[in-house]
Amino acid sequence: MKFVHDTIHGHLKLDDWQVAIVDTLEFQRLRRISQIGFANLVYPGANHTRFEHSLGTMHIAKILVERMDASDDEKIEIVASALLHDIGHAPFSHCTESILRKYLRKGHEDVEWILKRGVIGETLSDLGFSVRNIVRHIKGKSDCNVVSGDIDADRMDYLVRDSHYTGVAYGVFDLSRLLNKITFEGKRMVIESGGIKAAESLLVSRYMMYSTVYFHHVCRIARKMFERALEFCIEEGTLNPEDLLRMDDYDIVSFLRSHGGYPSEIMERIDSRNLFKRALYVGIDRVDFTDVHRINSKRAEEEIACIAGVDERDVIVDVPPIEEGKEFKAIVRINGELKSLEEVSSLVKALKKAEMDVWRLGVYTKKEFVESVRKAALKFFNIEKTIKQRRLDELF
Repeated sequence: MKFVHDTIHGHLKLDDWQVAIVDTLEFQRLRRISQIGFANLVYPGANHTRFEHSLGTMHIAKILVERMDASDDEKIEIVASALLHDIGHAPFSHCTESILRKYLRKGHEDVEWILKRGVIGETLSDLGFSVRNIVRHIKGKSDCNVVSGDIDADRMDYLVRDSHYTGVAYGVFDLSRLLNKITFEGKRMVIESGGIKAAESLLVSRYMMYSTVYFHHVCRIARKMFERALEFCIEEGTLNPEDLLRMDDYDIVSFLRSHGGYPSEIMERIDSRNLFKRALYVGIDRVDFTDVHRINSKRAEEEIACIAGVDERDVIVDVPPIEEGKEFKAIVRINGELKSLEEVSSLVKALKKAEMDVWRLGVYTKKEFVESVRKAALKFFNIEKTIKQRRLDELF
């Protein structure tokens, strides 16, 4: 048994089997995978990693399963799944997610191949764990929603953790109250009526963190530039996409810096925070949302670059997905009846609608090309140019 002091949850107790998993090469790699990608370009304190988040998620899962009517083996299996839920992240976490899906048809939750190989595979086998069951918990395909569900241990940890390390108060909610008001129907979590306000607070926190941190325009630009550099290397055959699942942040940064050419230029720009600028950045009210999501980004980049008279590598089109909040469907118990959170909370209904306000279509380019690319993007996306309104602080 060991104790680890965590910034968020205080002293965490790790049993011998947990220590054995944490000490594997594959899990230790998470110490070198940043939790929220390039957010430290905006929030300098955001240097935390998937390692401590995984420990925190395990800690919350351990609290929750103690209230579950299940065998000790089942509880341990759920806690192990919480500990391992992010073992499949590639460098810079979600910044490489689209690359994995495009070239490997995998997401970070597709961890079965990792858990069956190497030291981690031998360790789980020696400990008697079923990799198949762990994968089901991680992918949300089991009858338990502690690890992957509506309001789960993962979300509870990353919101308070990301809020702490970025230094913004938006992710703070009453975690203790929420945990105390969760019971179980079978192996599925249910929020009692006394915990609804805490659950609403979590959803407000999630909305605020997405709009101010995760979808901050600097974070999006750095992420898309990084993706572009990786795609360039993969397409020219100098990077095997499968290698990303063994690499950490240091590995990929070193690789891009020493690569030469376009990838090195992109990495140098990220290193020096000399990022592309916003040529176009508009909300859902300015575009035909259905048409935009049918657009091939690469083709759009080629056409915009052609219209603007610049190299297509100097234009990045960013069409983010709409984040579907599974948390809205969390189950609550009101007067003995089970309902979804969005059914009983007018605040949650409003938040669901407000989520669309966070979405932005972005077109990014080098500073010297901003004006020509803006005109080309407006033409390509058939967006009417609007007169810029002066802010209140500009009037005084």
